Amino acid sequence: MDRAWIPVTMSDGSYAELSIVDTLTRADEIRSIDGDIPLQRFTLSRFLTGALYGVYGNDLSPANWRRLLDGGSGKPETVRRIREYCDRYHDRFDIFDKVAPFYQVAGLHTAKHEVSGLERLVLDVPSGEPFFTTRIGEGLKAMSAAEASRWLVTVQAYDASGIKSGAAGDPRVKGGKGYPIGVAWTGHLGGYLVEGRTLWQTLMLNFVSQQVFGLGEAAAEWVDDRPVWEREPYTAKAADGFDQPQDRTGDTRCFHGPATLLTWQSRRMLLAHEGQKVTGVLMCNGDRLKPQNAQWFEMMSGWRRSETQEKALKRPLVYMPRKHDPARALWRGLPTLTIGEDDDTGAVPSFIRPYTLQWLTEALGDEHLPVRLHAFGVEYGNQEAVVDSVVDDFLDLNLTVLTTQDPQMGQMLRSAVNLTDQGIGALRNLAVNIARSEGMPVEAPRQRASELGYATFDSVFRRWVVTLDVDDDLTIKHDEWCAIARRTLIRLGNQLAAQASPRAIVGRDVTIRTSAGDIKTSHYSVALAEVWYRSKLNTIFPTSEDVDSDNTADEAPEQTRKEM
Repeated sequence: MDRAWIPVTMSDGSYAELSIVDTLTRADEIRSIDGDIPLQRFTLSRFLTGALYGVYGNDLSPANWRRLLDGGSGKPETVRRIREYCDRYHDRFDIFDKVAPFYQVAGLHTAKHEVSGLERLVLDVPSGEPFFTTRIGEGLKAMSAAEASRWLVTVQAYDASGIKSGAAGDPRVKGGKGYPIGVAWTGHLGGYLVEGRTLWQTLMLNFVSQQVFGLGEAAAEWVDDRPVWEREPYTAKAADGFDQPQDRTGDTRCFHGPATLLTWQSRRMLLAHEGQKVTGVLMCNGDRLKPQNAQWFEMMSGWRRSETQEKALKRPLVYMPRKHDPARALWRGLPTLTIGEDDDTGAVPSFIRPYTLQWLTEALGDEHLPVRLHAFGVEYGNQEAVVDSVVDDFLDLNLTVLTTQDPQMGQMLRSAVNLTDQGIGALRNLAVNIARSEGMPVEAPRQRASELGYATFDSVFRRWVVTLDVDDDLTIKHDEWCAIARRTLIRLGNQLAAQASPRAIVGRDVTIRTSAGDIKTSHYSVALAEVWYRSKLNTIFPTSEDVDSDNTADEAPEQTRKEM
């Protein structure tokens, strides 16, 4: 509470480490949370948001929430309430406490009193690949109490599955081992953090009231929702009412609400230390929790309907988190975060956007506010027992793009992304046809063209989307994007053609099997490949710009037209 451990970037660009009290009361002076790895920005922001639920509860009206947002962290009443709350729970935030150590269990031990090395605590130390990490050798023998605190919060959020140490007193332990209960809670999610100009804005923009659901929606009721430090200290055993048995997967009674999930204890842990230096850790199983149907309780993830889970759990409706694909940039999924077309059929939605955005839609409406939409996630491998890759992606944009209730915004963005995908598909086929012109294998050129296209559009789309506003004529903005995308694709096509070999320029006859099963011989060359490419772009992006007067699309071989 009063010792520095949270790394931040101040508004003037300087770096600091602050205590919980200072971070919350000076949040107006802080630009952002930092961390030892990018995921800590998300986990520490979630942790601090959980503290705000403790201070203000979870049932603020939009008007009261707005007064907190506008008033800032330095308002005397706000400072008073934060300090009083922190004083009340001060003793629960000592990581070396003998009774209730922070995010740990006092007296936790195994039958043989083993303690693991710090590699179990540091999330980015790969299993079996110790050279690919920022910590090795002496760096894994000890760490400061401040750094250990950050890793405690991060591991409780993202620890991989797999066998854990068997805690004495835990009836789930068999043969001295704690058998897998799944990844830690946040590891299930495709996490989104809405970041404002200051940390106070960021925390408030992700602080969602129960009133987001409207009055009287019993299915979304948050019951006994409190951060973990307001509860009785945990023991080695699973906690009643929190640990979710296998046969209750999909049952929402274990979720309680956002404050509970923001501080969920997926593991039972205890640090070993010498004075103020942490030297080891005991990590055992905590409370099992699976994400099926948690959409009304976990605010920082999108959701998708899963027919597979509905069949497996024999439930009529099951939603699962929409996890991020490390190979797919955030901007390509932006349409799913906007209000979609109005559905008068009463059909059950296939996707649900994060309730964070739904709350901001109701509380702020079409207010102009520049924000950064930051995506975080983990992809696990080998039966979810190791961390394979981490997602850390963001988009700078006007909040109204996400909060407007005009469905045309989402439709326009969906069209822009789809047309871009089609254009990059045409670029891939250009690379294939050039490769055929010189008698080379086509798969490698196809892949390189795809990577070139998406890498280029990653920056182009980001520059364009930051200019969008709810007041724009969306038809004009759509046409603007089509022109930008077409010019970019023509430039990339020229780049591929310029790299072609003399053999490809001369061309060659290629014998292929058509879609009808016939054998046909056609001539391929760079010039013809470019003609077919321009023709395809004219179809995707109809415009008078750069249209070839000699449009010979009908001369493209049948197989080529199919690929285009």
